[in-house]
Amino acid sequence: MLFRLVRPDNCHTPLLAVPKKQKLPVLPGELSLRILWGPATAGLLTFGLLLLAFPPHDAPETAYVFLVPALCWLSFLPSFRATFITFLFFGWLFYMTLLWWLRHVTLPGLAIGSLLLSTYLALWFLLARWILPKALDGSFGIRLLSMLTLASAWTFIEWARCQFTLGFPWCPLSVSQWQRPVILQGAEWLGGWWVSFFLVFFNLCIASYLHHLLVRRLQSRRGGIIGSFCPDFYVGLLMLCVALAPFFLKTHEGDSQRLLRAGFVQPYLVEKWKPGKATIHKNTLRKLTLMASAARPDLIFWPEASTPYAVTEDKAWVESISKRTNIPLLVGAVAKSPSKTSSYNAVCLVNPDQGLDSGFYAKRILVPFGEYVPDALAWLPGLDKLVGPTGSFEAGGDSRLLEVEMNSTKSHARIGSLICYEDIFPSLARRFAADGADFLFVCTNNAWFGEEGCAEQHAAHSVLRAIENRRPVLRCGNAGWSGWIDERGNLRATVLDEEGSIYFKGAATFEVSRSKEWTENFTFYSRHGDFFAYLCLGLTVLGSVVLGKFSFAPNPS
Repeated sequence: MLFRLVRPDNCHTPLLAVPKKQKLPVLPGELSLRILWGPATAGLLTFGLLLLAFPPHDAPETAYVFLVPALCWLSFLPSFRATFITFLFFGWLFYMTLLWWLRHVTLPGLAIGSLLLSTYLALWFLLARWILPKALDGSFGIRLLSMLTLASAWTFIEWARCQFTLGFPWCPLSVSQWQRPVILQGAEWLGGWWVSFFLVFFNLCIASYLHHLLVRRLQSRRGGIIGSFCPDFYVGLLMLCVALAPFFLKTHEGDSQRLLRAGFVQPYLVEKWKPGKATIHKNTLRKLTLMASAARPDLIFWPEASTPYAVTEDKAWVESISKRTNIPLLVGAVAKSPSKTSSYNAVCLVNPDQGLDSGFYAKRILVPFGEYVPDALAWLPGLDKLVGPTGSFEAGGDSRLLEVEMNSTKSHARIGSLICYEDIFPSLARRFAADGADFLFVCTNNAWFGEEGCAEQHAAHSVLRAIENRRPVLRCGNAGWSGWIDERGNLRATVLDEEGSIYFKGAATFEVSRSKEWTENFTFYSRHGDFFAYLCLGLTVLGSVVLGKFSFAPNPS
C-alpha cells in the first residue's frame, strides 16, 4: 500500500493520505497541477482575502477566514522550499498592491520594501508548515497548543516590525477592523496586538473545523453527535466571545465633557517647495484658516510641514494669522534649532499674544530614505534614484507635550503630537498618554501618494491608538483623512466635501468631547505597554519546543 489514511479519531486525523518514501511516476498534467494549481490557489486566495480586509476596501470580515486556503494547501505537506517561495512571492504581490500608492514616490523602493515585508510573513508560513503535521496528527491538546503558538508567532512578528531601523509596521492585521470597534475594545489592556492574535487564532480554529468536517465526509466511520464533535470550533467561538466581551460588558458610555472646539485646515498643497509656490501656499493657508475661524474654534490645526519655509525663520505671517483670528494655531512645520545647524519635522504652537512658542515637538521616528539616510547604507551608489528624494532631518529626543488654553472651557489641554507615520508605532502614543496628554494630534501629509487608499489606511491606525490609550485622536492631513476619533474608536467626524470625499481642499470645525471616566485615568496598556507581545514571544518559543518533541512519522502499511 503506497498511501495510508489514518482513522479520524476526535477530529485530529490528517486530511490527506501521506506518501511513503518510494516515488511514483508523475504525469505532466499531474505535475503541473501539483506545482502550480495548489500554490497559486493558496497564495491568491489567502492574500486576496487579506487585501479585501484592509482599507480602502470594505470587507473586514474576510480577515476571519483569510488563512484557510493557505492552511488547506499546507495540509498537503509541500516542501519547505515550496512553502517559502510561494508565500514570499504572493506576499510580495500583496504588499505591492496594498502599498501601490507608494509608487508615486519610488517604484523600486516599493518593490524592495514589499519584498522585505513579505519575508516576515513567509517566515510565519514556514513555521506553520513545520507545526501543521504535528497538529493534524495530534490530540486536541496538541492542536490547541499549535494554534496558540502560531497566533503568538504572528503577533510577535508584527511587533518585531516596529523595532528596527527599516521596520515598517504598516497595516498589522488588527487595522483591518478599524471600522468595527466592537471587536477592538480589548486593545485597552493588551494593545492592538491582541486583535491580531485573536484573528489568527480564529482562522486556525475555523480551518481545523473545516478539516474535521471534510475528513468525516470522506471517512465516515462514526455517526451521531459525538462523532461529529470538534472542540476546535467551540474554542474559536469562546475566543470570539472573549474578544467581544469588553464592548458588551461596558453597559454605559459614561458622562462626557466638552474638550475643545477644533478647527481643521486641509489645504491640499502639492509641490510645496517648488520655486514660485510659496506665496500661493501661504495665501491658501491664510484663506482656509480665516474660513475655519468663523466658527470660533478654540484651536486651529494645520497639517504636517504646511509652511513653505522653516517656521522658526519665517514666522511673521503665521503669527499675523493667529493674531488676526485671535485663535491659537497648532502648526505642522519644519523648524530649525537655535544654532540653525539642525532641521526638524515639528509641531509648533502659535499664540495670538506670544506668537511662536520657542518649544516645539520634533518627530522622533524619521522615515528611512525619506527624511534621512541610515549611515550603514549611505554608501550605496545611485541611492537617490532607488528611493526618491531624501531629506536631511534630525530626530527629536523626547515626548514633549504642548499645552494650550481653551477659551470656551477656560481650561488647559495637554496635547501629544504624532507626525507623519508616527501613529503606526503604538509605543509613541502610549508614552504621550502615560505623560498625561488629554488628546493626541496626528498631523500628516499623504498628498504625496495620490488618492488610492493611503489616507484611509493611515487613519485606520489612529483608531487603535485611541482605544489603546482611551484618548481622543484628532487628525489633520494635507489632503485627508482629517477629523477626530473618540476613545472607543468611533469615527466621530470627518472632513468631507459635498460629494463625500476626503480628498479636497477645505476647512471644518467640530466639537470634540471626552469621557470623564478617562480624564485622570490611564489604561492598562498605557501603563504597562507591549507586555502581551513579550508574552507571545515566550509562548512561541515554549510551544515550538514542546511541539518539537512530537515527530510526524506515518505508519507504513
